[in-house]
Amino acid sequence: MALLEISDVSSLSEAAIKWVEFFVNRKENKAKKENEAIKSLMTSLDRTAVYMKSVLDNAESKSDTVERELSECWYSTSILVREYNPELAERCFFKGIYWSNNSRFTEQEIIDKKMKLHHIEMDIAKALASI
Repeated sequence: MALLEISDVSSLSEAAIKWVEFFVNRKENKAKKENEAIKSLMTSLDRTAVYMKSVLDNAESKSDTVERELSECWYSTSILVREYNPELAERCFFKGIYWSNNSRFTEQEIIDKKMKLHHIEMDIAKALASI
């Protein structure tokens, strides 16, 4: 029976430490990415709510530029959310489409696709509760 040399034990310890670090870092990276997705959802929701209130308060504040920015914001959010909630990511994608062309969906389609802001708010609350 061969005895392990000190250098063998040291190499095994280093390998074990590297594996533990790998798994810890992987978990931390996943949590960081999930937090970025939630933050993106919250940002998209907030920007949309602020814009919609602005337009309700003053119809002249309607802006193609802001709506294009909202569209891009929702598209980016859909990509970040995809890994954690594909169904929500799809709804964010549809919100991006909506803001690039407001007449694309009927009011009933918006409701059926759960694209209303309160639908997204509920999903954010669920995501925050699961952390």
